[in-house]
Amino acid sequence: MLDWSLIAIGVGIGLAVAAPMGPVNIMIIHRGVKHGFTSAFVAGLGAVIGDTLYAAVAAFGVTAISNMVRDHIGLIQLIGGLVLVGFGINVFFRTPHPEKRVEEDTRLSMIGAAVSSFVLAVTNPALLLGFVAIFAGLDEIGRAPDNWVSAAELTLGVLAGGLIWWLMLASVVAKFRSRITLPWLRTINVVAGVALAGFGIALIVDFIIDVL
Repeated sequence: MLDWSLIAIGVGIGLAVAAPMGPVNIMIIHRGVKHGFTSAFVAGLGAVIGDTLYAAVAAFGVTAISNMVRDHIGLIQLIGGLVLVGFGINVFFRTPHPEKRVEEDTRLSMIGAAVSSFVLAVTNPALLLGFVAIFAGLDEIGRAPDNWVSAAELTLGVLAGGLIWWLMLASVVAKFRSRITLPWLRTINVVAGVALAGFGIALIVDFIIDVL
């Protein structure tokens, strides 16, 4: 029988991980404004998969993968930083066109966005370390690392929490996108581009400081 209290804890953790206004949220808000609900939600699925993957690694105690991430934190930060800077520059210089605002996103573009959000999630080593720290404090996981049923329930909860967040965010952005004018779209592009590039530069600087 499912332990719904443990699943609920997982849902809460999933929401807490997805909700902070980081690069993935900014990217998905940008896509929601430009293309609508489906594009934003599909893009969020990539982040859900990335979050759930790290949650599973932490919950099931997959030591080899966890150690690999710890051993290569610097390289992962550098890759993630470069990806974010690239995204930021692309968004910053993208000029919105009125005739394109009403077009729905293409399937290939949505898949690409989902892959991008997945990459952003898994190139954040703090995510895995955070899951490890949180799960270690749970009796079902911390005191019984071989309890695979509890690990699965917790991972399922994280997955559900992530899906709930991206569903809500995509719905809200899609609902209000029609009220956003072209000048606002340009402002959103600039702000989103600067924010994404800023996150990336911070990761790169942190990597350089660690190396030095």
